[in-house]
Amino acid sequence: MIPDQYKSFTGELWNLVFPRRCAVCRSDATPDGYAEICEDCKSGISPQMGSACLVCGEPIDGSLSTAGIVRCGRCRIKMPPFDKTVFALRYEGTVRSLIHRFKFGGRKGLAGAVIAPMLCARLQRGLEMDRVDLVVPIPLHRARLLKRGFNQSYLLAREIGTTFSLETSTDIIFRKKDTAAQFRQTRAQRWANIRNAFRLYGSEKLKGKRLLLVDDIMTTGATMFEAARILKKGGAKSIACAVAARAAKS
Repeated sequence: MIPDQYKSFTGELWNLVFPRRCAVCRSDATPDGYAEICEDCKSGISPQMGSACLVCGEPIDGSLSTAGIVRCGRCRIKMPPFDKTVFALRYEGTVRSLIHRFKFGGRKGLAGAVIAPMLCARLQRGLEMDRVDLVVPIPLHRARLLKRGFNQSYLLAREIGTTFSLETSTDIIFRKKDTAAQFRQTRAQRWANIRNAFRLYGSEKLKGKRLLLVDDIMTTGATMFEAARILKKGGAKSIACAVAARAAKS
């Protein structure tokens, strides 16, 4: 066996020659705290605060929440095909940079080291996880998956499944349309873009199941809405959404 003091020396030597860089600001990451980000960036990442719609996560006025109104205007007019949204962070500032590094910068380690633990903590407080049967990530189209090399939603879903001892399923729903990137589009364009983008592999595994649908970012909710619509149509009993970051304005 390799002595512990030798492991410590080689680790320190490796960090000296190849210093860890913060995934967000690219500065040297400190040995303590999160392994993927520095302490300054860590301090800029705070859990979501303020009142939010329990269904879609849209911010709502605190006075409404105090009065017992827990749904936003849109969800009061028409309930989406999912029942609740739990999110860890607001998609702004340092969080935006963090998610972009994870999603577009190939920093897959951020899923297990930083993002998923925060989301799991929120799920522990905000959802009855013993009432979830399956964890389902929002799928990528195969062309996007080949280009990026990984599905960021699956990485988060896998961590959630491991944390709560739940099955993570990728054989229920797939993305049949290689849709344009949602973040470049208006609200109306996003909804039109994602319409009929998903299809079920089969409904046998789905019928009567209580699902946790996972994605990295939620802005208008169009992607979650469309995926949940197809899953409900296929026989899902209930659907809750889990997202790493929720945009304040949709």
